[in-house]
Parts: sequence; C-alpha cells; structure tokens
Amino acid sequence: MTVPPDTPAIVQVPALLTVAQTGQILGCSLRTVRRRIADGSIPAVLEHDRTMVRADDLRGYIDGLRRIGPAPGRRRTRAPRTRDYDFLRE
Repeated sequence: MTVPPDTPAIVQVPALLTVAQTGQILGCSLRTVRRRIADGSIPAVLEHDRTMVRADDLRGYIDGLRRIGPAPGRRRTRAPRTRDYDFLRE
C-alpha cells in the first residue's frame, strides 16, 4: 500500500507538551525550542511554573514552516568521481 506524498502525519499528543517533548517532536534540542519560544516563533504557556507548548500552537508552527525544494531552473550536478586512493597508483 503506497501513501500519497501530501498525506498529513497523524500523531496523537497530549494537549500540553513540555519543552523536551516539543524538541523530540521537532527533532531539535531543548535549547533550540527555548530560543524559538523566546523569539515568539513557538507560543508557550505557563502551567504551574512549567513552560509548556499547546499542541495546537505547535501544529500551527509546523504548518507555517516554509517548504523548500530545488531552485527553479537549476539542476544539481555531481562532482566528478574520483577514487580515494588514486594518488597511490602514480
């Protein structure tokens, strides 16, 4: 069974996420999550003196990320293949 390329991922998460859980979902460090919270990129709330991220806010942050792809009109070219030990043959 193949999945269409733009099928959204379905992940069940709690309503409030810790900074560590947020980092785990995003695949980044606690420090990066804290920086993004500090600059307002990821909205956060205080819950009994703990910094938490609402799951809906994290989803909004993820949905707002810019997609990237190859630049139009440019093709990637490979560097010429060289063997690592060619210098030994001379």
